[in-house]
Formats: sequence, structure tokens, C-alpha cells
Amino acid sequence: MPFRNADTRRVPVRPFAFAAAVSLALLAAGPAAAQGGLEDIEVMGWSLNNVRAGVRLAPDYVGSDDYKLYPTGSLNLYRRGSPPGFGAPDDGISVGLFGDDKVSAGVVGRWRSSREDDGDLEGFDKVDGAVEAGVFAQVWPAEWARLRVETRRGFGGHESWLLDLRGDAVARQGPWIASIGPRFSWADKDYTETYFAVTPQDAARSPLGVAAYAPDGATRSVGLVSSVEYRVQPRWSLTGSLEYRRLLGDAADSPIVEDLGSSDQFSATVGVRYWFGR
Repeated sequence: MPFRNADTRRVPVRPFAFAAAVSLALLAAGPAAAQGGLEDIEVMGWSLNNVRAGVRLAPDYVGSDDYKLYPTGSLNLYRRGSPPGFGAPDDGISVGLFGDDKVSAGVVGRWRSSREDDGDLEGFDKVDGAVEAGVFAQVWPAEWARLRVETRRGFGGHESWLLDLRGDAVARQGPWIASIGPRFSWADKDYTETYFAVTPQDAARSPLGVAAYAPDGATRSVGLVSSVEYRVQPRWSLTGSLEYRRLLGDAADSPIVEDLGSSDQFSATVGVRYWFGR
């Protein structure tokens, strides 16, 4: 049973780096792959173990009921001697500083994309992208079960505190690995005001007749995340994931969600992963 090791980093690839991830995968299919595949790329004690590229169908913004396709991907790095293990599709970028395969903790980061002032939100103020940095801890109470907590603070588009609680049941059978588990997320009042408030100016500029709204509570959501991966060949695998989250409380009561969007948030991702090796 694979585990996410305390010395593993999983680096999401944003659209501006998507081409680089795809290029690596295409290189892997060239002459080097024909001779047995590319070796791990090692830099300062860290090795590039695999690269994933794909597409994601997700809401245009948090609370939206309009869906768009986005390029997505990740690079998986690990410290030599500590092979990488399981990582859920919604894990943040994490670097383990303490612990082992059973219990670990470290630092975590995440990028939150900007919210544009177009479509249903024409007339609203744009919200810039934000970096979220914090810490994580996780434990494997059984070989098939993982519990993880992340707490982060935003910098940039929002300056809020966030908390994510995750549980995953993980199963591996031959070339298959699958996971499923519940999610609970919390963000403070500042986050709710940033993404779900409707100022009088927003309401006046909106062509859709949205009413002003001043939330006074935290944002909460519950959900479920599942993933599956199938190793087609020793170097290649197909990946997929499904996510469902339901917004609660003041976030769900916002006109941005109640009138223009939906409290039910779905997303789906499909991709291909190339595994390096020695």
C-alpha cells in the first residue's frame, strides 16, 4: 500500500506551465522512452518521479453554476530514499518536515485563481489571485485509511484563514489505485466578505439586478472526493477524479450563489501520468 511520504512534494502545474508539463510527457514518448524510459531527474537531493497533464471541468468561480475547462497537471518530487506515495487530487503543495510514512507534518501551499469581473459578475470588483500558505498534518490509522488536516492563510486576493479536514479510503489492486473520502472546509469571515459579499456599488453596476448583501459569518462547505488511476504500462497511467462540494451558511445565502449560481459545486478531471525511473 503506497503512502504519501513526509519527504514528498506534489507541485500543481498552472496554465502558464502546462505546456512545459506536456512537453516533458511528449519527450518521454520519444527515443529515450523507446530505450526503457527517462530516468528520474534529480536536483539538490529531490527527484522528479512523475509528471501529470490533463483537463479539468470546474465552476467558473466559487459559487458559480457556469462550468469551464481548464488545463491542469502536477509534478511529483521526492527526496531520494523516500519514494512518493498516495496523494489526493485536492491536496495542496506539501513538503514534509517531520514524521514518517504513518504520521507526518510539514508546510503546505496553494494557489487560488483570480475571480474576473465578467459574465454573471459583470459590474463586480475583480478579486486578484491569492497564495495560501500554512501547515499540514496527516496520519494513516490503517493501511487503507488516511486523515489529513491543512490550515492556511491567504496573501494577495484575500487575507483569510482557512481550514480543510480530509479523510480518504485508499484501495490498490494490481494496476489500479482508487480513493474516496469526505471533506469539510472552513474559512473565516474575511473570506466570506471577499468572495460572497455584494456591495451597494456592485449591486448598482450589475445588469442582473442583484441585491446588496453583507455576510457576517464564516464560509463552510462539505463534500466528497474520489479518484482512480490505472497503470496502462510501466511508464504510463490514466487518471481521473470527481469532486462534489456544497456551500453552507452565509456563503450559500449570498445572491452570488443563490441567485446567480449554485451552492452545489462539481468538478471532474481526466489526465495522463508519465513515470520516470532508474
